[in-house]
Amino acid sequence: MSILMYHRVVGDLPLELDLASDLFRRQMEWLARTGKVVSYTSALDALLARRTGPGLTYVITFDDAYEDFYTVAWPVLRELRLPAVLYVPTRFMDEPTHLPLSRAVEGAAERMRPMTWAQLREVAADPLITIGAHTHSHPELVRLTDDEIGGEMKAAAARFQTELGFVPEHFAYPRGIWDPRVRDAVAPYCASAVTTGGEVATIENAQRYALTRVPIRRSDGWRWFEDRVNGRLIGEERMVGFAKRLLGRSVPQQGY
Repeated sequence: MSILMYHRVVGDLPLELDLASDLFRRQMEWLARTGKVVSYTSALDALLARRTGPGLTYVITFDDAYEDFYTVAWPVLRELRLPAVLYVPTRFMDEPTHLPLSRAVEGAAERMRPMTWAQLREVAADPLITIGAHTHSHPELVRLTDDEIGGEMKAAAARFQTELGFVPEHFAYPRGIWDPRVRDAVAPYCASAVTTGGEVATIENAQRYALTRVPIRRSDGWRWFEDRVNGRLIGEERMVGFAKRLLGRSVPQQGY
């Protein structure tokens, strides 16, 4: 299964994970034509039960709950009847100036806005959309103690309970950064967790608390999209991972 990772779909910031809206629509139309887009929960169940069928299926995920999910992405998903997961960092919802970025990006403070809680409640009522947790303040969890990680998870859960009336079951590591200690610290607070990595998820590599996702990049354009979602650009992702190891730390992708 290819679990696709999106962030923004506006294309007005110099970020690899900010796609132009027309390119996003074209990608969603292609996915809809395959007839192989499934919900995250059904994909998770199939992977863990080791009962995936022939050929690839696709799962659509979004991180950070940017306003354009509500104004751009969600209308396209509804029109094409495509299920998706939206992972929400709750502090960004409460404090729009607390951007979920690892570095300063020109124009981000003016253009990068979160959804409102009212918008999120509307989205959460759509059976096509699953709301996921993404911590409270979007930190690199490997830099926190176990107690601090627990505090992040509890703070997010409290805000979800207050605003939505439920706590999401599923989780995404901020910037895809995790290690075994972090995995063990978040496990009591969620039913599954996704990371990045670029690999297609298979019954051989599937871990409940470290499911790999495929980041959809602006530089792929339309030409390389099918190769990307089918896992044929994993060499590129491994080069990124090698560069991270050379630098001695986990470097988030293009500012996220």
